[in-house]
Amino acid sequence: MSKKVNINIPNPNSVIPQIKLHGDWVRAERVIDKLGPRILKGYDIAVEKFARRILTIVRTSIRTGTPPKGSGVYWEPLAPSTLRRYKNFPDHHLYHLTGLYGRSVGLFRYKSRTLVGLPINKKRSSQGGLTLNELAKILEFGTGGIGGGKSSGTIPPRPLWAPSLKAVGGRERLRKEILTEIRRQLSSLGIKPNQVKW
Repeated sequence: MSKKVNINIPNPNSVIPQIKLHGDWVRAERVIDKLGPRILKGYDIAVEKFARRILTIVRTSIRTGTPPKGSGVYWEPLAPSTLRRYKNFPDHHLYHLTGLYGRSVGLFRYKSRTLVGLPINKKRSSQGGLTLNELAKILEFGTGGIGGGKSSGTIPPRPLWAPSLKAVGGRERLRKEILTEIRRQLSSLGIKPNQVKW
């Protein structure tokens, strides 16, 4: 199983709410044409809000060089050799060396998926010829060795994405928010929240 740093968001095609309409069938027929666009609008609103919260946490961690607040995650201090190597960067943080990583994070919509993280085809970073996603994996998961790079020559992990997702409530929270926004959109059509399930 390959390690990934991006957070996959369920596609709108996979969001198939169950809507129970009772009674006035003439009104129900008029509502049917409006269901798809309203469901998609609710999905988009929820995903945007959720992604913004994750990105706020991620950008704060990148800017400050500290793990996501409240995540319980610990990042080992930089090794003396790393500090010497980047002595010209007094506020240096591994995630913020050139600023490219922080500028590149966002919400990306592709034909087959939606992600919060880094763009899939981002060209090479300025550090060692790695792609930005390769660099992100090294920072997120480290390069091996338990507990560290100081003596073993490995880079310790500095988890950013999974703790950020956890800090905003995880995938279950996203699912609830999508359902809430879809219900909100459908309520303007006279459909009660308890008539919509996912």
